[in-house]
Amino acid sequence: MRRISAVLVLLLVMVFAAAPAASASPVAPYQAHPMGHSYADWTRAVGQFFLGDASNPLIAGLGGDCGELRNGVFMMVGPIELNAEFDCDVPAGTWIVFSPAGFFATEGVDADTDAEIEAIARAGFNTSVDQLSLDGKDIPLQVFDTGAFDVISQKGSFYDTVYDIGTGPIRTALLANVVAIHPLTPGDHTIEAAASFIGDGEFSGTYHVHVG
Repeated sequence: MRRISAVLVLLLVMVFAAAPAASASPVAPYQAHPMGHSYADWTRAVGQFFLGDASNPLIAGLGGDCGELRNGVFMMVGPIELNAEFDCDVPAGTWIVFSPAGFFATEGVDADTDAEIEAIARAGFNTSVDQLSLDGKDIPLQVFDTGAFDVISQKGSFYDTVYDIGTGPIRTALLANVVAIHPLTPGDHTIEAAASFIGDGEFSGTYHVHVG
């Protein structure tokens, strides 16, 4: 009886050892702290990059600019039109932080208090479509809420050139999907994003990502 049990245990060990391991998600879990920062931190960083950075990435993205390296992280631009196409060169070993969809409100433009812009941002992130995939595999999305915070508007930023409200701290509230993507294997990858905001338009983009 012991010999039979031992054989059965050995067979089970061999079966499980031979079974393929479940593929790990390419995205850091939403409760994690990728690169030492919470997803709430990364959502504020996205707001700073999109709205306050001198490179004005949202508008640059209309010309196909895919993003910028910031402190060793590739900050990828979000689509602000339908069927946008991007060619992205990402250094090997580099994390990608990407917000495929978001809705923000600005103090002094949309309302006058923190509570008011927070309420506007929360009401505005109302989607009928909110999708993201990497190499054909769907990635579940989560919405993060920054609350009211200061975006430091730099000269040439979205706030400076598009909103024409100058530079310095500008109170902002943002709701957004944000993903922190583990460094991808060298070679070519495809990221596809699509969002449809009820009453506020459709946005989508295909990102041809070359890692190397």
